[in-house]
Amino acid sequence: MQHSILYVLAWLWMLPVFGQDASLRIRVQAPPQTPVGDSILVIGNQAVWGFWIYPKSTALKPLGNGLWEGVFTFPVNTELEFKLTRGSYYKEALYNHTGHPAVSTKLKLVKDTSVFLQPSQWNDLYQRSITGTVRYHHQMGSVYLKQTRNVVVWLPASYALNTTKRYPVLYAHDGQNLFDHTNLSGKEWRMDEVADSLMRKGAIEEFIIVGIANTKDRWIEYNGTVEGKNYLRFLVEELKPFIDQQYRTKADRANTAIIGSSMGGLISLYALYTYPQVFSKGACLSSAFYFDDGDLLAQIKANRSPLRQSAVYLDCGGKDLDYDFLPSNREMKTLLEQDKNIRFQYEEFPDDPHNELAWSRRLFLPYTFLFAKNYANM
Repeated sequence: MQHSILYVLAWLWMLPVFGQDASLRIRVQAPPQTPVGDSILVIGNQAVWGFWIYPKSTALKPLGNGLWEGVFTFPVNTELEFKLTRGSYYKEALYNHTGHPAVSTKLKLVKDTSVFLQPSQWNDLYQRSITGTVRYHHQMGSVYLKQTRNVVVWLPASYALNTTKRYPVLYAHDGQNLFDHTNLSGKEWRMDEVADSLMRKGAIEEFIIVGIANTKDRWIEYNGTVEGKNYLRFLVEELKPFIDQQYRTKADRANTAIIGSSMGGLISLYALYTYPQVFSKGACLSSAFYFDDGDLLAQIKANRSPLRQSAVYLDCGGKDLDYDFLPSNREMKTLLEQDKNIRFQYEEFPDDPHNELAWSRRLFLPYTFLFAKNYANM
């Protein structure tokens, strides 16, 4: 009997403890650029943190010298996930000077725990090499994609000044490489500088740029695959309605364009071909028709009608991967230029390699082709 009681007590001791709480102490060393007067709040997967809907927890307490601290209590074994903000999703903490993404902290609270976080910047202040205003939408979910998506929106200079004006939209792939040279590749398209310069000269109309970051699934999502079709559904059915709701856009076909390079150029032409009712124009730089699993070349050869009444810019360099891509780009050129109902421009750059620097140098060409004022109402 005594042994049985001891056995039961030992068995109970090994069970998870229910009803017991533990504390989470969050201490933050705020970036030096944190505006005076702002507070730091937590958003996360618990009620006290707003269930990811909006930061609603009590602000952390300032301790001086940029240090902030807050203590929260939860049941033992609670799975926690949270981010730091200054009270808005536009003001999330960034780490490691990359700007992408605003990462969350995850842990299982098995005992009293302290966490020290040291953000490098806030996303609304992250403008290192960016000309103009950008807004970040991090970790956007999709019913069509396995991975969440980071989206950055670049706004033209007049956007904040003229609050009634609406703008065309250019959707751009590989969003990490468009505006900021401090991304992981260290190179950028300079989409912001080139657009701003041409707009200020009056060479092109003003437009909004929506950059969609790639993920580890880039190769199959920017391709003629099932995953590629799902990526386009995300753009058309989820992202575009969100952008049109959040920003002052011209949402019609005539004012919706798409651009990309390499595999991004391939999926851009797929977008024009698959959704001609949504996109009226696109630019495909150094396009990877060479690696297309869906054989868009054969599809267009059999039927060019989806591209009629559309505008297509196509180009290719002559070095590195572009050397291998050039024959299929020339083949696509031959197909498209045969149809006079497709507004088409093709360029070759024999000395250009396959990288962001080369694309940035010739970016003025697709910008002018897509958004020249005399074609604004095409």
